[in-house]
Amino acid sequence: MKDWNKTGKIKAIILGVLFLPNIIKPIGAQPDFGFAMIIMPLIFGIIAIPFITKINAAIFGQVIERPTWNDNPLTFKKPLSFFHFGAFFFLTTGLSMIIGTLIKFQQLNQFGLTAISFGIGILIGIQLLLKMTKK
Repeated sequence: MKDWNKTGKIKAIILGVLFLPNIIKPIGAQPDFGFAMIIMPLIFGIIAIPFITKINAAIFGQVIERPTWNDNPLTFKKPLSFFHFGAFFFLTTGLSMIIGTLIKFQQLNQFGLTAISFGIGILIGIQLLLKMTKK
């Protein structure tokens, strides 16, 4: 945390603020949508992130480099910074949904599990892309 710049601190505050609503007022009853709906976002993130980034880099000349927490996610030159922040957004909101639902209703939240699955898929997709483009 001591090495964070202004952008890193703002991103942490945004994620902290987005964590609170799901803890305070979690989602109640949910449809039972099974294991496939939890695993599909993981697979989508693993496949889509490298594909989208490679195409955008080829068309728009974007730079593919390892994202850091201090990178601005809204810059167009480094698309992985946006996906990196998006992955942490999904991980944070998913975790807060699960915690809030466990506290209030004593059950797991499937939307939270789906969000966590997508966040993990995005992070794996970023790592896969970085290994594919390693020089």
